[in-house]
Order: sequence, then C-alpha cells, then structure tokens
Amino acid sequence: SDKEHTLLDDFILIDVPDQHLSQLQDVKRVLESSALVEWWEENEVVEVNPIMGNEASSAGNSLTNDPYLDKLWAFNTCRVPQLYANLKSPPILPQKKVLIAILDTGIDGNHEDLKDNYLSLDEKSDRDVRGHGTHCAGVAAAVSNNGIGIASFAPNNSFLQVTGIKVLSDFGFGSQADIIKGMIKAADNGADVISMSLGGATNDERQHTYTEAVKYCREKGAIVVVAAGNANQPATRFTPANTPGVITVSSINSNLGKSAFSNTVKDVEYGIAAPGENIYSTFPRNSYKALSGTSMATPSVAGLVALMKSIDPELDVSTVHAILEATGIDSKDTK
Repeated sequence: SDKEHTLLDDFILIDVPDQHLSQLQDVKRVLESSALVEWWEENEVVEVNPIMGNEASSAGNSLTNDPYLDKLWAFNTCRVPQLYANLKSPPILPQKKVLIAILDTGIDGNHEDLKDNYLSLDEKSDRDVRGHGTHCAGVAAAVSNNGIGIASFAPNNSFLQVTGIKVLSDFGFGSQADIIKGMIKAADNGADVISMSLGGATNDERQHTYTEAVKYCREKGAIVVVAAGNANQPATRFTPANTPGVITVSSINSNLGKSAFSNTVKDVEYGIAAPGENIYSTFPRNSYKALSGTSMATPSVAGLVALMKSIDPELDVSTVHAILEATGIDSKDTK
C-alpha cells in the first residue's frame, strides 16, 4: 500500500491461540493499559447470507436485446429507460472506463454475461463457489445489449469494467482484516468504485481500522459503497455500514416500501435505498438466479456511481450522494 496516505501500516494483527481464548479479557486489559497501544479493536467476522428470491416480471422488455430484461423489475422503478435515452441523445460519452471492485466470494469471470466487462487481478478471485459475488457483479456490471442474459445501468461496455477481489471464503465468511486488505488491493489497482455487500453487527462504537481504510480508498480516488445489513435495525449498529465516508445502501421492494429485512440508514453519513428484493442476476456456470438482501441493493448503487464517474471522473462521494438524493424518488419510508 501507499504508506504516505495511510496509518494502516502501523496496525498489528494479533492472533490469540484457541487455548488462550478464555483469557481474552486479560489480553484486552493489557492492551488498554499499554502506553504503546493507541487503540485496539476486535478482528470481527462477517458472513454473507442472501435470501432466496422469486423471479419477478417487469412491464416492457424492448429496452435492450438482452433476453431476461423482463425479469428486472427494478429497471422501471429506477427509470432506466429514461437514463438510456438521456445518454443516447445527444450522446453522452464516457470520459474514462471506470473499474468497479466487488469485494466478496469471488466472481465467475468466465460467465457469459460478465466476461466482456471483467478484469482479472488474480486467479483465486476469478472463481465463485458460493455465487454471492457473481450475483452482485451482474447487478453492477452485466454486459448490456449483447443478446445474452440481463443488463446493467451502463447501456454498453464502454463505460465500465468489473473485477473480483475474494475477501470471503467459499462458505461466505471473512474477517475484518481480510476485508481491509481487499480494500487496499482494490484502491492500489485503480478501482474507482468499491462495492462491499458484506458486514455484520459490531460491538465497537467506532471502527478505527475501517475508517482509516475508507480514508485511504477515498484519497486514491475510490468511492466505497456498502450494504446496510439485513437485521431490520439501524445500520449504525453494523460495520462497515456505519463507517464515515461510505455510501450505505438499504433495500426497498417493488412497491417502494422498505424490505422487511433491511436495516435503516437514517443516521449514517451517506444513506440511500435501492431495489433489493427478488433481484435477478448472474450466477456461476452461466446461470441466473433471483436473490434478496441489501447485498443486492448495494451493487445497484455501485453500478450507477460507476456510470456517473465514467462521465465525470472527478466526482467525489459527497457530490455523488448529493446528486443521488436530488434526483432519486422517495420511498414509502424515507428513513
């Protein structure tokens, strides 16, 4: 990493052996009393656990030549036909082909509806046993107008590309330390948008390490988009959803109501809602599946932010969020 931009190289990961876990409170007291330690926090474990959805139909399927477009109900809700029209006449061309990094269980980089938008950073991230990362990648960056599968907010593959960074195991688990390493890797490889459909409840009022990692990504030019969580609680109790400087995404359904499972984003810095129920997207081995969760809402926002940054690469997170708030539509539960 670029040490001039971060304090992350001053962090030390301490492994407490299993046989000493009963002494964890003693370890914490020693750390708190040491003059050599400014702060400490637990390396918390996160898990992705999407909810199986139902395939939904949407009115009108002539927007692109992708055969499963009628399963993307969110395209009408998010006014994608108007978006495509605005980009087409007079033509708005990308100033930069931006990179979205999906930090997840990996991505099936050979998927028929992703491969023409996919950039490989390492082989281990180009496979996805669980499917969660591949599903998120399709929402954010499926190749539109290729006569295959689904579409994304980018009408063609000149606006963006997507890469996978595997920070979660094949079982969907990962640690805070691994996620932060993935954030650094994404930023160092030029990611313009970092999409993180992951997280969990936290015991800490503030996550110093995530805060420092987000700061690093922003200074490298990346906007970080994260899931609010699926516990029907305030996102302020979940991390990295509560980290300053990220766009935190809750989930709405096709009736513009808050999804029953979705955390709320009223008191986070940059909160937004997006479709997250019955979201039809890519799945490993050239298949497709409908899933639900704030995990599915997050890449929708990440894909739109990437489209915006392809047109104006200098956009920062505060400006992007202000545009989203000014041009979005109210849900039935605006908190």
